[in-house]
Amino acid sequence: MSNRKPGSALRRKTFAAGVVLAVIFSGGAAFAAGGAAAVTAYINGSLRMTYNGAEFKPAEADGSGLPALIYNDRTYLPARALAEKAGVYVGYDSASSEVILKSENELLDRANLVLHYLKYRDFVQLSAVVSRGRGVTFSPYAFVEDGAVTLTADKVKALDTAGKYTWGAYDGSGNPIELCVGDYFDRFVYDRDFIQAPKIGTDTFIQTGNTISNLDEAFPDTRFVEYNFPGDNPDYGGADWASLRLVFEKTGGEWLIVGVVHDCWTI
Repeated sequence: MSNRKPGSALRRKTFAAGVVLAVIFSGGAAFAAGGAAAVTAYINGSLRMTYNGAEFKPAEADGSGLPALIYNDRTYLPARALAEKAGVYVGYDSASSEVILKSENELLDRANLVLHYLKYRDFVQLSAVVSRGRGVTFSPYAFVEDGAVTLTADKVKALDTAGKYTWGAYDGSGNPIELCVGDYFDRFVYDRDFIQAPKIGTDTFIQTGNTISNLDEAFPDTRFVEYNFPGDNPDYGGADWASLRLVFEKTGGEWLIVGVVHDCWTI
């Protein structure tokens, strides 16, 4: 986050560092006095925050706001509110003066990580989380065809964006989808900035079109995360929506990717 020096729009406030950390991490519980020091900081009530593209206003359980603070030319955000918004448990052990962070949704964490690998086409990192038994299957539409492109971890690691595959058939025409990896990703994997998807669901079909999904049959004993952009162009009556479903199996306590399934309105 960019630094911002205090100006006329900011109200000056002096507080004890321990108290502020308690508000951020432990919902008002007091820290031991040892190690605490008084500092001068500033409240930045004009800072706007968004989460997955939607406005987010951090607040305490009673609804009172938690504005950003500026101290020593750095911006400090309310860690508890932000972490819990992202599905991370935040606790505090007063005996050891330890802040405890723990993911409440390992599947979503892994899906978000894979999504970054797909966006930036980091095939080396992606290969490390590909199922060793199933590989990863790519499907351009909700119905996963027999013979869909399935790649082992080693093949993912060696992927070349210029390499060409037949990924299935175009809806409507039935012509083969013969595209290089880069073009396929542009059209059937990351055609939207799914990291910023306004809707995210776990094991839930957020939106479906006229193509039947056979996710359960194609990937038995798995779970999935869907990233969805609803249609927003009135000229298309909402038919310009798009979803990306990342399918995972759990092996040895780790979520591994087995499917990358694109969905949209088809002819």
